Formats: sequence, C-alpha cells, structure tokens
Amino acid sequence: MKAIDTHCHLNHTLKRGLKLNTILQHAEENNVVALIDSPVYITDYLQSIRFHKRYSDKIFVTLGAPPANYHEMNIDSVIVNIREHADKEEIVGIGEVGLDYYWVKKQAIRTKQHEIFKRFIKLANELNLPLTVHSRDAEKDSVDILSIAETPIIMHSFSGDVETALECVDRGYYISIPTAVTSRKKYKRLAETVPLENLITETDSPYLSPFPDKKRNEPANVIYAVKEIAIIKELSEDDVANVTTDNAIRIFNLKI
Repeated sequence: MKAIDTHCHLNHTLKRGLKLNTILQHAEENNVVALIDSPVYITDYLQSIRFHKRYSDKIFVTLGAPPANYHEMNIDSVIVNIREHADKEEIVGIGEVGLDYYWVKKQAIRTKQHEIFKRFIKLANELNLPLTVHSRDAEKDSVDILSIAETPIIMHSFSGDVETALECVDRGYYISIPTAVTSRKKYKRLAETVPLENLITETDSPYLSPFPDKKRNEPANVIYAVKEIAIIKELSEDDVANVTTDNAIRIFNLKI
C-alpha cells in the first residue's frame, strides 16, 4: 500500500521540531511515496523550491496565499512570484488560495477576498495548473466563484455539507480528506458520501493530526487517512490507496 500527502506545510512542521530528513524517513517507512509542500507566504517559497530541487521525486510544491490575510498582503507580488516559479516548471499547482469566513467577519474584507480569489483562479487558468482551494466556513461561496475555473480543482481539507460536496463532485472537483478523518464526524461523512474516484488524501501537517493525544502531524501519517477511508467505505486499503494515489499523480502531473 502506498499513499501521497497532497497538502502539507513543511516550514511549519519543521518549526514544530521535526527535521526534514526525519520527515522523509518516516514517510518512506509508511510507504508515502510523495508529498506536496504548500507554503502560503512569499518568504517561504524559496525554501520549498530548494527542498523540491534536492528531492525532486519526493517533494513537490504548490504556491499560495492565506485568504484570511489577503487584505494585508501585496497580492501583485505574490502573483508575480508564482508566475516566475511556474515558468521555470518548479511548481505543480497553485494554492492554497480561496476564501476564509472563519477568521474574517467583516463583509468588506470578505468582498476583497472574492476579488483576489478570482485573480488566482484566472492565474491557474492561464498557467494551466491545478488549484488547491481553502474554503473554511465559505464553502458555498467558494464553489460559486469557482464556476470560472478551467483547471482541476482540489477542495483542500473540505468540511462543508454533503450537498455542497456533491455539487463539487458533479463539477469534477476533488475532495481532499485529511488525517483528522480518524476522529472528526464531518470528514467521516464526506469520506462516506463522495465517490472514491473524487478523493485524495492529505495531512495539512503539522495540523489535523490523526491522533487525539498528539497535536503535531507529519506527512507519514497520511496513511491513516487511507486506512480510515477504507473502513468507512468497506473497501480494501490497497483499493483506496491505489485510487487516491493515482488521482494525485494525475491531478498534479507528478514525476515519480
């Protein structure tokens, strides 16, 4: 059985006390064949690119920006940076980007998020790269705005209702199930409802640990998302692993 962690934050995970060699060793021990690092600040972009160049068949990169902080950022500079790395074929996608209503309550700032999210969608269209979407407490609005998208869409750590998830499925989007599916009912419902063909797995490490007694997550743990989906869907672990891994390789065009 093998797995791919389609969304993690290596910089944050390293700051929680894990070394990169240890992260990769643990991943290999758990048959995690690749991971996608998703830095959200320009200051972290180059570190992630260096990791990819050092481990070009293990670590891949998407570049994004945190929606809750759009109004504090130079989005023009972010887009220029993403385009430069895309032109050098150093990234496999854009994200995470999207909307965040959990942290942002003011309507004027939410409206600004909508405008910037549309810019990122158009950038993904232009670069022909998949888009990883953050939609915390803003799932329906995110899906509405995504109607202009022309590239593969990944609903990262999606926690919206089943109806919205099925609308995503109808559009051909992918729902990314995080390791917290081991304990959180909202993720279990989605894992049960969404067809396996529309699922991929992630850790969002160092967040969303599969272990209630351990707060720090890491890419090696993505295997627990695979195991839990298999239990929920009453399928073999190998079947779930094969489909979700193949989905990730195809979506992000991973060279592994």
